[in-house]
Amino acid sequence: MSIRRFFEFLHHRRFLIQTAFVVIVTAIYIWGIHDPYMWTNPNQVNTWERNFEFSLLEMRAAIQPPRDVPADVIILRVSREDFQSQTVDAETLKHAPEMAYLYKDWPWDRRLWAGLTERLLGAGAKLVAYDLVFNNPSPDKPIPGSEECGKVFAKYANQVVLASHWGTVAPGSNSIIFMPDDILLPPGGQEIMGLTAPEGDTVVRGINNEYDPPPALVRQLRESNPGRVMRDIPKYSFSWMTAKKVLGASPQRESDTPMLLNYYGQRGTFKTIDIVDLLQNWDTTWESGKYFKDKVFLVGPYDVFRFNDTYITPPDTNMPGVELQATAFSNLVHNEWLEPAPDWIVLMLAIATGALALTVSLWVHSVMLKIGLFATLGAVFLAATQHIFWSHLIVVPVAGAAIILISVGVFGTLYDYILGQYERQRMLGMFESMVSPGVAGLMLSHRGEFEQRLGGQRKEVVVLFSDIRGFTSWSEHVGADALVAQLNEYLTDMVGVIQEEGGTLQKYIGDALMAAWGDVRDMRPADGAERAVRAALRMQKELEKLNESWRGQPNRKQLSFGIGINHGEGVVGQIGHPRRQEFTVMGDPVNLAARIESATKQYRQAVLVGESIHEMTKDIFLYRLVDKIRALGKTRATCVYTPLGDLAGGTPPPGLAAYEAAVERYFGRNFAGAMELFRTANTQMGGADYLCLNFLERCEYYSQVPPPPDWDGSWALKEK
Repeated sequence: MSIRRFFEFLHHRRFLIQTAFVVIVTAIYIWGIHDPYMWTNPNQVNTWERNFEFSLLEMRAAIQPPRDVPADVIILRVSREDFQSQTVDAETLKHAPEMAYLYKDWPWDRRLWAGLTERLLGAGAKLVAYDLVFNNPSPDKPIPGSEECGKVFAKYANQVVLASHWGTVAPGSNSIIFMPDDILLPPGGQEIMGLTAPEGDTVVRGINNEYDPPPALVRQLRESNPGRVMRDIPKYSFSWMTAKKVLGASPQRESDTPMLLNYYGQRGTFKTIDIVDLLQNWDTTWESGKYFKDKVFLVGPYDVFRFNDTYITPPDTNMPGVELQATAFSNLVHNEWLEPAPDWIVLMLAIATGALALTVSLWVHSVMLKIGLFATLGAVFLAATQHIFWSHLIVVPVAGAAIILISVGVFGTLYDYILGQYERQRMLGMFESMVSPGVAGLMLSHRGEFEQRLGGQRKEVVVLFSDIRGFTSWSEHVGADALVAQLNEYLTDMVGVIQEEGGTLQKYIGDALMAAWGDVRDMRPADGAERAVRAALRMQKELEKLNESWRGQPNRKQLSFGIGINHGEGVVGQIGHPRRQEFTVMGDPVNLAARIESATKQYRQAVLVGESIHEMTKDIFLYRLVDKIRALGKTRATCVYTPLGDLAGGTPPPGLAAYEAAVERYFGRNFAGAMELFRTANTQMGGADYLCLNFLERCEYYSQVPPPPDWDGSWALKEK
């Protein structure tokens, strides 16, 4: 299949191909990329989709409006200062006897917890939940106050929750379950324990409400405690049990699926009270405990010290475990947890996004407008999902929409861009076969600028005329087919050089051609002059190659040409009948360029350039002054030069220095001295240099008939 047929295939099946692409991308996302269990274990982030969605979830949480923190939840913190050795005076102990058990090493005398529980629940608190595992690290050494504490916990079994912990002693070690001592658990199998589990080193975005410890772990626990009456390992989480006791029934959500936490803020968002503060100011600040009526207390370590119970969370990198539990408990009690959007909604959103993306891709052809619409669709989708997150606490995945919008946007834009470029090149090729390539490019790429120039603009331009010598007589003696064939071969190479040097082919005039620099493509006059001269030098070499290839062919003639180059301010615009117009350059620089080209016949030089061209490029090319001429119909004389090649690395030809000195004497009216140097230069140049012989003839004449006093050295041309 040719490239043209391939692009035609793409053009005619644009709707089908782009529709198929949308369907494929949507299917790949739904059945290949999307993880329907992404939220099942929100702390095990191991796919790019999870990383993306959870990072976005953190951003959503960070920018959401502040949420009201439940006022009925108070954290009773165990701080580092509570372990520092201090002496408590008798007056303090009289009002707060529990203070006697503080400021000691862990574990503290459990009469502290018994007294604390009695105080809080006796004052009307709803519940006290201890995010502390009351186990005995030394079973052979009973912890003081355990019996008294157990009786209090049994008394308030419906208002107390104790933590058990499923974790490891050290990173990489086997899992183990830490449970409270039997003596602290009420008889009769009443539920008082809630399980906490390690969250690992990842960001804690969710929490499990129900656990199913492996049988091997349960067996290990029982075998390691043969003399102990073992309770069943807690099934529910610490926060779930706390919420269940406060509500008097199970929370209004399924317990067997992980819960995405809806954080209320950073560390310290919940009201926190230190144990010492509570005991010392019980009668004053806390109004003999009346302040705590109907409050829920979560007791646990708050600083990074002995327990190291802190976690990385979306709002904080150092959140205490007890505050994390307070968040989970409050979510359950107030129905404020985050709910992932169901998979059927994800599917519908993916299909809807694909349909919208396809509509934009098919019906919008402007690349910038298409990009803007895709960006707008993405922004609207993101804003809508953020609103749903704020108002309904539903997390809508965004990865699918992002994949579909980006993929379809990029594919559709590239698809149309490639087709557009192909169509543009096809149209440009058609235009270039009828008009100058520079004009065609301006029409297609800069329509506004082109239309402005149609009315006419004054611009500095460089104009080149080229004409084949003896074309008229040649055309009379050769067949039409051979004439057209050779002329096309010649013009193909010459126009190719002009275009490669950035010139615009203005027109063909029979066997002659006119080109310009600066008419269509804006460029500095000096750059245009350099390119035009370089084009002329290259055209000479190309003609030599053509003549060599034509040598010996019966239907081919050896050709020669003349090239004239000039610079000046001309008028660029479109002229002609409304049905047949031509974009061209007009004005004095064009006329003078044509005169200079015509002068190449008289001076027998292939290339002549005007004075301004020489001035702009004399540091680039090596020149030889040909004459100072006054063209037919012109009053002002101008010097013309012929380029000999690049100045850099070039060697001046023999006799050039003598020739230039002779010309200087000639214009200085020293005709005798000039004749001497012209003869010397002619000899060094081979003895038949036309320019030297031409000046010698003039010097001999002026020696006999001196020119008038106002003579400026110019020579008036008698023909165009």
